[in-house]
Amino acid sequence: MPIANVYNDEGGTGLEVGADAAQVIQIDDFSTLCNGERVRFATSQNVTSGSLNVYLNGLKQRVSTISIIDDRTFEFSTAPSTGDILEAVYNTTSSE
Repeated sequence: MPIANVYNDEGGTGLEVGADAAQVIQIDDFSTLCNGERVRFATSQNVTSGSLNVYLNGLKQRVSTISIIDDRTFEFSTAPSTGDILEAVYNTTSSE
């Protein structure tokens, strides 16, 4: 099955001139912030509603294990331990 319409009207793969902002996948690594005490983390970009996925040591966290505070901040009920690997994967908008 061929991929359809991978190029914009200008022949590139970026946003077309005058197009609305595109969705971009962002990955933030919070591993160095895990210290057994910190429970609240802030993403580097605004998160598109409903797109936040949080991974602790490679395991996707259920919605019941994290609380979303606002469009950039989420919180655990129990702090990740020192040495844990914590990543957030989410969509954000780009108007480049």
